[in-house]
Amino acid sequence: MIGVIIIILFFLALVMLLSPVTVSVNSTRVEGKIDGFFSMSWIIFLFRYTLKDRQTDILVFGRKVARLQHKEKHPMYVEKEKNREIKKPMSHPGDILSLSGPVLRLIKELIYAFRLKYLDIGITFGLKDPAHTGIITGILHSIFGYLRVRKNIRWTPDFTKPILEWKMKAKVSITPISIIPPIVRFISSRQVFRAGMRFIRD
Repeated sequence: MIGVIIIILFFLALVMLLSPVTVSVNSTRVEGKIDGFFSMSWIIFLFRYTLKDRQTDILVFGRKVARLQHKEKHPMYVEKEKNREIKKPMSHPGDILSLSGPVLRLIKELIYAFRLKYLDIGITFGLKDPAHTGIITGILHSIFGYLRVRKNIRWTPDFTKPILEWKMKAKVSITPISIIPPIVRFISSRQVFRAGMRFIRD
């Protein structure tokens, strides 16, 4: 009986790890107003966060089972959080330098683990100083100029006034099991292990 339960649990875990997670974003910002949604679907579950209403809907088999309302924090509460002193252990400078390589490698491997299904981004931006707008435009050209998705990302500089507007639609998917090897390599690296041991001792 125990063996059957173990086999069933193993099968369920395998299904969960092999089932892709799909993340969708549909957002717009026009005249300072942000609208759209962010959703994540996995097996029979769907989580959708609406930007305008600040609420999360949880769906199972396409039917809504719960709704979570996210209220803005009161300004006085935010101010208290800022003024509250939080004592954190100081990181060793050597740890920060030694971890930079593994962290960048982890981020790169996680990015490559995602599969891009759809991407369409249009941005209109402008700063107070037109020269700064020109600098940002040059940086964007250098960053996205060699990417395969450069045709799906468009930006329009506005040299007349400060502005930031966008229209964005994107959909990516990732299989949970594909992120396990990068995380294992990151945790098992010498730099991370040494930094972790030093953190525990301190």
